[in-house]
Parts: sequence; C-alpha cells; structure tokens
Amino acid sequence: MKCIAIVPARGGSKGVPGKNLRPLAGKPLIGWTIEAAREVAGLDDIIVSTDDPEIAGVARTFGASVPFIRPADLAADNVHAIHVILHCLDWLEEQGRLPDAIMMILPTSPLRRAWHIRQALQAFMEDPGCPVISVYRSLTPMISFRWLEAGRLVPVAAAETMNLQRQDLKPLYGVNGSIYIAPPEVLRRHGTFHTEEARPFVMDRLHSLDINSLDDFAMAEHLLKSPDFDLDKSLLAEEETR
Repeated sequence: MKCIAIVPARGGSKGVPGKNLRPLAGKPLIGWTIEAAREVAGLDDIIVSTDDPEIAGVARTFGASVPFIRPADLAADNVHAIHVILHCLDWLEEQGRLPDAIMMILPTSPLRRAWHIRQALQAFMEDPGCPVISVYRSLTPMISFRWLEAGRLVPVAAAETMNLQRQDLKPLYGVNGSIYIAPPEVLRRHGTFHTEEARPFVMDRLHSLDINSLDDFAMAEHLLKSPDFDLDKSLLAEEETR
C-alpha cells in the first residue's frame, strides 16, 4: 500500500506569529513532525504544503518534499486543512502519483513519536476503506461542560443526574489534531476525514499536546527537555486505571 504524508504549514499564524518555524527544544516546530515521519518506513513521501518560502526551505533541510508553493487563497485564516489536502491530491493526480492513502500530520503536535505514526498506519491497513483519526481520552466528562448564556450555566449535554461519579460515565474522547489517514476517494467524496465510518487511534494525553499558544510552547519545551518524562513510552495503560 502506498501512503503519502502531507504536512500543512502556512506562514501566517495569529495566535503565535511564525509558529511553524518558532524554535522548540533546539529545532523549529515543524522539524519535530518531519523527523518523526521520516522514521516511518511505510510512508512513501512526506510533502509539506506551505505558502511560505522560508518554511519550504526549512522543511527541505529536514528531509521533506516541497514540490510546490501553496496558492495564497489557500493560506487564509478561514481555509480548513482539508482544502489544503484536496489541493495536494489534485497535484498528485496530475503527476500520476495518487497513493492508496493520504496521511495528514499537523506540525502543531511535536510530542507525537514515530511509533504513533507507525501504529496509526497499521490500524488503517486493517480496514483501508475507512479513515483513522487520532484521539485522546478526556478526563472531563461531558456532563461537566457548560455553555455560558445570559450569565447562566447551561449544560452542554442533558443528563438524568448531574451527580454521577466519573467512573460511571461513558468515556469521552477528543480529536487531538495529530494524525489523520484516509483513502483519496473518501476524502473527495466526503470532503473530510470525519466520516461516520472513521475509526479511532487512541493516544495518551501527554503525547496529544497541541501547540496553539506560547503556554503550549513552554509546556512542550519542558516535556522535551525534562528527564522525568519518557516520551518513548505510552501512558495509555496508566490513564485507563484512572
């Protein structure tokens, strides 16, 4: 099976300017994702889709392909990552390189390890017609979430009782924005990885850290440099006992 990984990385970022090139524990943020992907033998190529020539240059130094510069109209704040993926799919088809599967790995997940990518790809290959999306188990149950409406707390999800113990509640999972895999035809038909048939690839909360702020950068820096955390070890088994 041929699988190509696509890393969307635009130059603009309102939350953290220059986010994808911002240094993190000795290398630019995007470098962590490219290096992890390069360790996965099952990926036929790693393509960075960017509108920024500087990001393109850095991506190439880390070993990724940057065969085109993304059009400016696909780099605006309101452009969803799926549109970037579909644009890359069209380019691959024009080149006669359309793969069996597309993997999207966002550069904002620097704690994702190569073995996460490898295991997610293996999970996809077990049923290659259905997307795989990485998630984490939330410690906050749905009944604890509230809307703020007119100065009042309004439950997001109705429940017969709001006083259930966490252990008695159905586990809640959140999409962590780390790994997405799907066949090209599914992406074109549905315009999303999030189909009804999509299956989970569960990651622990530590490895699911998503960089969206300077606080996130500080936390990731600490975790990457601290001797107290073994980032090559999964914490799933420990989380399941909580």
